Amino acid sequence: MLKFSPHIAFQVTNYEKALAFYIDVLGFELVKHGEKESHLRLGEMNFYVEDSAKGYTFLEFTTDDIEDIKTKLENSGCQLEKTHMEKSFMVEDPYGFRFHVWQK
Repeated sequence: MLKFSPHIAFQVTNYEKALAFYIDVLGFELVKHGEKESHLRLGEMNFYVEDSAKGYTFLEFTTDDIEDIKTKLENSGCQLEKTHMEKSFMVEDPYGFRFHVWQK
């Protein structure tokens, strides 16, 4: 079973200007600034702004059983894109949407 996690990552093509927009115009709180990724917060939600030419947005889900959900996703035609840790991976569904799944 998946649960929504309060973390969303999105990629932007003009990193510093995008950060200024989200902080100065929309009022996001800067939690941590990095050269290629920054952590922002708005209320209970966490946002990770990444410098990239791709422009993807990634939602995040948690699970209590990473192997079970990995099997279900693969059997449903999903492609595992990148494994970050033993209990964390990026996935692309058969329809082109990408998301992150991790086990608490």
